Amino acid sequence: MNKFNFTVYTLFTGLIVSLSACQLDNLSTKKNSSPINSEHTLTNSMQLKDCSFKKSGSWWKQNYEGMPANVANNSTTGEPEFCEFYQFAQDWFLYLISPDDQTGLANWESQLKYPLLETTGTDSCDKIPPPGGHALNIRTDKSKDDSEDFVIPERIDQASAEAIYDQDGYVVFYEIKFSKNLCDIKNIQSKPNFPGKTVELKIAWRVLDKDDGDNFDDYYRTTAIIDSVTYTLGLIGWHIVVAADNHPEFVWITLDHKNNAVVCDDIGPNQTAYDFTNKACAQDNDKCSSLNTTLQATDIKLPSTRKIPDICQTFPYGTFNGDLISKDDLTNDGLNIELIKKLNKELQENIFGQTGLPTSLPVWKNYQFTGALWISDIKENAIPINQRGSLELANTVMETGFQGTPGVAGSSLNCFGCHSYKGTATGKSNTESSSGLSHIFDDIIKGQKKYK
Repeated sequence: MNKFNFTVYTLFTGLIVSLSACQLDNLSTKKNSSPINSEHTLTNSMQLKDCSFKKSGSWWKQNYEGMPANVANNSTTGEPEFCEFYQFAQDWFLYLISPDDQTGLANWESQLKYPLLETTGTDSCDKIPPPGGHALNIRTDKSKDDSEDFVIPERIDQASAEAIYDQDGYVVFYEIKFSKNLCDIKNIQSKPNFPGKTVELKIAWRVLDKDDGDNFDDYYRTTAIIDSVTYTLGLIGWHIVVAADNHPEFVWITLDHKNNAVVCDDIGPNQTAYDFTNKACAQDNDKCSSLNTTLQATDIKLPSTRKIPDICQTFPYGTFNGDLISKDDLTNDGLNIELIKKLNKELQENIFGQTGLPTSLPVWKNYQFTGALWISDIKENAIPINQRGSLELANTVMETGFQGTPGVAGSSLNCFGCHSYKGTATGKSNTESSSGLSHIFDDIIKGQKKYK
């Protein structure tokens, strides 16, 4: 049994739960209604039919300069619709996983392009990577005393206040990266919003162990030295957050590994075991152990006698599965779900099955988009009525305890619950320290100030 010590960087968290920081009020008003101040001349059924996620040729050779800084406008309505947001999400996902020409690493793994947020409190922009090339974190309680010394990254509360463990008893680790433009604090803060192509990444890893029957080939992998022991880690969850010039609130995208957890509403006798759901639980809800709860992080691997809480996915597309058809057309919720299904199908069945792919890419067929979230009118704040896309968006292994209640609309705490965007009409800045939109940028600022 491996006890934690401080060679594993500890991520201090704790929800900052207040009406000013987390929008817990009016959650029941979250609704994918028609865009504010816009007229639709395109039916949702036609939008779904015409929306293409096909990729041909050597798409993995796309360079950064050709990546979109804006969400494209729909040719019919003249503004971005649901389809264009998911095309934007797909383009950035495919670019990030594509190999860099110089190093062969995936673009997102490049320390020069996307530095690690170093959770020891050092300057994350000093171009000196942390030992071993990783800055892995576990989740423990953050001090409630604001007068205590600065510890980064604070307020990045992805797995609630405690850790989650897979069914093999291994704790989940987290890592955070960001686009290098965020290192130029003065330039970023010279404008009220983050520029297009600003990227923030949050990654969840689990320990892979052949003795526990893990199939290494099913996971995008890395190795890390933790407490002097070398582990193979498999990627299990990924937040991709990208700003667009015409949508500075960021487009919030999340993916899950297909074997993470059973869908809560699909628990039944035909199910099998998942990485975070015991087979007995997947087949019978009454046999689940402390469903969607966390444990105090004490060990890298818990003893076999310790009961591990089960996890199920509350909203598989980050969307309440309620009224999906209205007046012979898809509702916006129905459109959102069908677009995600269409995107996942194209990725899994076609794009990652193409001949001639670099060897690092086929494994991504084992991952799926859970959804994406954005707002309709950038002039207005990111209040629930202005939100669009996957309104119940939460990653199974990052926001386990924030997923909400199955079948209850508005019960989850989505990205805008704790990342507050101020509309352009308010005249307020989203780039000032502690403005609430990017907690990572706040931590970059504090790290630079402390270690200059």
